[in-house]
Amino acid sequence: MIGNIRHPGPAVRAGADPASESLARASDSTLIELISRGHEAAFVALFDRTSPMARAELGNLPDNVQPGQILAASYVEVWWLAGCHRAPEADATIWITGIVRRRVGEALRSMRPGRDPLLTGPRPSYSELEFAALLRRPVGDRPGA
Repeated sequence: MIGNIRHPGPAVRAGADPASESLARASDSTLIELISRGHEAAFVALFDRTSPMARAELGNLPDNVQPGQILAASYVEVWWLAGCHRAPEADATIWITGIVRRRVGEALRSMRPGRDPLLTGPRPSYSELEFAALLRRPVGDRPGA
């Protein structure tokens, strides 16, 4: 509490969290709704459910494009846009693979001779750092990668 202003903290801590097993069985639209309210465990459940298909979109990239950074940036985008994606029949995998495809296209279009803009270098990108924080896993620790 600062002065008379009470800071509620993250939405995920505001109420009772569903058990992890419940999240694993939850529909895509339920997970997306929870994510839109800042529910980190729902984000992890959605990532674990959808990442195999998202990774499949990253299979044939040139060596100078790092797929982990594209994957991380795509899921950070999912985190931030979840509140904009509210359709009861929503298929999260289709939505997320669409984001990954767009980011792959952007990466390939932005490549210029002598410059690897997306995603080369020894340090993790900001997207990878934010993504690891959202998953509460170390950078680069993505099961099934």
